[in-house]
Amino acid sequence: MRKLNFAISPCPNDTYIFGGLLLKKVPFPIEIDFLLEDVEKLNNLCIQGIYDVIKVSCAIYSQVKDKYILLRCGGAIGRGCGPVVVSKKGFSISQIQDKSIGIPGKNTTAFYIFKKVVPDFKGRIIELRYDKIIPAILEGGIDAGILIHEARFTFGEYGLELIIDLGKWWEDTTSYPIPLGCILAKKELGERVIGQIEDGIKRSIEYAEKNLDDIWPFIKQNAQEMDDSTIKKHIKAFVNEFSKDIGDEGRAAIEFLTS
Repeated sequence: MRKLNFAISPCPNDTYIFGGLLLKKVPFPIEIDFLLEDVEKLNNLCIQGIYDVIKVSCAIYSQVKDKYILLRCGGAIGRGCGPVVVSKKGFSISQIQDKSIGIPGKNTTAFYIFKKVVPDFKGRIIELRYDKIIPAILEGGIDAGILIHEARFTFGEYGLELIIDLGKWWEDTTSYPIPLGCILAKKELGERVIGQIEDGIKRSIEYAEKNLDDIWPFIKQNAQEMDDSTIKKHIKAFVNEFSKDIGDEGRAAIEFLTS
């Protein structure tokens, strides 16, 4: 069997989940090469069909399911952790219809849900890496922004005001947990190898739960200047029982999002 190439984000939930596997703390029968990249770039790489195993926004799953299978573990699905729309001036949702807004990517779940909430948006859309959106708002380059990852918890520290919690809107509207990210594997790998990958990811999560100190340097070096408290808050928010097994509810949430 050739090497497998994995592509995940450098966010703490991903490096926590995959750290044991990628650092070879967890035995795995196949050698792995891996890439760490921003989620929207991962989405585009997946659409191109380049990587064997890849983390993507759940919103694009329907575009790639001819080539990829949805894994039951390793993703980011949950409650109370969805994207938020914020601004400096405290606009209402109706007032941003013609404003400029920074988004973390047109293929992200966050933007997909935003379009459902504001279907007639006529303003300017600016794609930015997720951690560049708050600075752009503060500098006046954009009027509002859609925040994901740890920024959705820390925006108040910058004096920004919530316009709408897209995650809460989703949960209130659908009753499903919010399907943010998922792990896909190429169908061509075959059932046996895909099973080994799922088993490896589950054991990697279990390793992280028991041996956080061993993988902490890996998490920390890729956490894009987050302090330890924010990193741990991020992991707690996005790593949960759905990360170990999306279950019927998680799968139904993804199918509902992409239907």
